[in-house]
Formats: sequence, structure tokens, C-alpha cells
Amino acid sequence: MILSKTLKKLLEQVPDDAQIKAYEGEDVGICINFNNKDWWVRCRESDEIDNYTIGFNFMKKNRI
Repeated sequence: MILSKTLKKLLEQVPDDAQIKAYEGEDVGICINFNNKDWWVRCRESDEIDNYTIGFNFMKKNRI
């Protein structure tokens, strides 16, 4: 699960021209790509919070 306010803050780090696609396979989420850089936001139901991003610049103890 991800809160909308958290998703908004994460997307501020993504360029406006990035390509975004939904992905369902071994995981479920949003895959973002721009100039060979990738970001990932997990979007599946889970009790775990803040264990769902790859490629974003923030430390887990300084949660958004």
C-alpha cells in the first residue's frame, strides 16, 4: 500500500518526460523510465509500508 501524499512526493523526483507503465508479473507496481534510469513503486496490497520503492532518493528513516 502507498499513500497518495507519498506517491506525490516520490513523483516530484521523476522528470516530466519519463515513461510510466503498470507492471504485473513477479511483482505488481508502476515502472518509470527516463534516459536509462529506472524507478519502481510497488502497488500491491501489503501490511508493509515504505518497503516499495527502488531508485528514489530518500532514506527510510527519513520517510516522506
